[in-house]
Amino acid sequence: MEQLELAKEKKISDKNQEEKKDKKEMAHVSKWRLFTNAWSIWRVTAKAKKVSKKIKQDPNLYSEEWRYNWVKKKSRKVLKIANVQVDVIGIENWLDRGIVLAPNHQSNLDSILMMAINDFSLQQPIAFIAKQELWKTKIFRHFMNLIDNVPLDRANPRSALNAMKEAKILISEYKRSLVIFPEGTRSAKQQPNEFQPASMKLAQMAYVPIVPVSIIDSYKLFEKRPRGRFHIKVVFGKPLLPEKFISLKTEMLTKNVQKEVEKNIEAYKNWDPKALGIKPKRIDKKNRVAYY
Repeated sequence: MEQLELAKEKKISDKNQEEKKDKKEMAHVSKWRLFTNAWSIWRVTAKAKKVSKKIKQDPNLYSEEWRYNWVKKKSRKVLKIANVQVDVIGIENWLDRGIVLAPNHQSNLDSILMMAINDFSLQQPIAFIAKQELWKTKIFRHFMNLIDNVPLDRANPRSALNAMKEAKILISEYKRSLVIFPEGTRSAKQQPNEFQPASMKLAQMAYVPIVPVSIIDSYKLFEKRPRGRFHIKVVFGKPLLPEKFISLKTEMLTKNVQKEVEKNIEAYKNWDPKALGIKPKRIDKKNRVAYY
């Protein structure tokens, strides 16, 4: 009985922390940009709601390709509204096969970043293991079923097992690029919180590579800062191949992944390509993404 009460208290505490983070992450978004794009935001949300309802009745009304492209397009629109420039380093490490992408998690923008830079001509479509609460929010719930997302109830071990099984099918059979945020929640700072020990178990179950991903400075978007275009860096580390880690204990594997993520954060947090005279390999001006 006492354990049940402690579990309830922990769940309430975690929920309160999430609400505080949500409030912080809304505080410093430009009100002018939100105001000028309010009509566009409303239309996108209404369209997502409409499509979501229709595909529940008949999943074939909108093709999978249309849904992925539509969500990606709107993700890029969010970055434009936020006046974000994305510098992507090591995109060639994002293998074109079923893989696990393991990024640190600084802000609510991180999922949108990953979706926006996913080029379907070069990589497999992206999917997420996401907290179950997103399917209950007023805005996000309409988007969650438009692409392949797997709900996870973080307070329920059975839910975690079911999520792993469903995600394994997405990776193995549908060759998705499956994103897991190993911290389990947002850190709201540069250095990651400790990765959850069992977070990399899925890669071992599915026998697929893990690509460590370092997201740098996305948390700063929601802090007071000088006006102007804001740069966020996304670094794709070298893939960890399953034949190299299959015999490792999951806890040790997770620690190794965290070390790679932290190593690239440290290496690139002060990296300035202009000051170093480094030119991008490719620039997507329309979507404000530079690839190095």
